[in-house]
Amino acid sequence: MPHGLLGLGWGEVVSLGTLIVVIFNLFQTWTKNTAHDSNRKDFDELRHDLTDFKINVSELSQLLRQLNKDLSGLTKRVDKHDEAIDQINVEIARLKERVGDERYEK
Repeated sequence: MPHGLLGLGWGEVVSLGTLIVVIFNLFQTWTKNTAHDSNRKDFDELRHDLTDFKINVSELSQLLRQLNKDLSGLTKRVDKHDEAIDQINVEIARLKERVGDERYEK
């Protein structure tokens, strides 16, 4: 019976150990490459989503600026109409005074 482990010779034990190590290294390399590819895909997708988000935020910012500008214009128009209404109210008050004075004179 040859000297070795589990009835195998030392050359066979070394060959079996080497085979196990090679298979383990191949499995480890395959797992590592799969993980890197997965991470790369995830980061590319994240980068793409962040770019879309940046574009959307930029468009939203432009829309908000335009709305603010439009609101400012509307506020000026409302202020002008408010002044016109105040002037009309003053004129109505004057007309009421004149009409009221004419009623008492007759």
